[in-house]
Amino acid sequence: MSTSDTHTPHWFALKVFFNRVPRVRESMEDAGHETYVPMTVVETFEDGGLRYVDRPLVTSLLFVHCAEQELIDFKKAEDKYFMYYSDFLTGRPAPISDKEMRNFILATSVRDRGLQYMGEDSPEFHEGQRVRVKDGIYKGVEGYIKRIKRDRKFFVCLSGVAVVCTSFIHPSFLEPIDD
Repeated sequence: MSTSDTHTPHWFALKVFFNRVPRVRESMEDAGHETYVPMTVVETFEDGGLRYVDRPLVTSLLFVHCAEQELIDFKKAEDKYFMYYSDFLTGRPAPISDKEMRNFILATSVRDRGLQYMGEDSPEFHEGQRVRVKDGIYKGVEGYIKRIKRDRKFFVCLSGVAVVCTSFIHPSFLEPIDD
């Protein structure tokens, strides 16, 4: 990102410490910035019955849409609570492309009980062919197909930040993407 681009809003990933995601999120939203926390649905047994509860997919992950300089200034004020994912060469915050973030939000906002966090992005998840979902609840999402324990999963990646996988998507709902 060029120096002149430090005032243009981009999506950035934050790793938030000490269970402070709500506090940091509120501070960013109070400053007028859009935020996103990927959520999933978890089955719990409470009061003798089965309940479905929304929980963060990754307890320490927060995304914010702001200018790089605003994020740097915010980091100086809230230093002990989070770190931003940075570019390895420059050490500056690493922006996430709008297209990658849109795919990630689409995939994680469905609240699918089969959604799994697969850890930080790793090259091993890029082996399969790129595909786009053409129908169903994930319509429009682009990602990769990979087999895990004989089950075919659909992966959505945020380069260098995170990978999530959904439950099986029938091949009739998929179309190949030419890179």
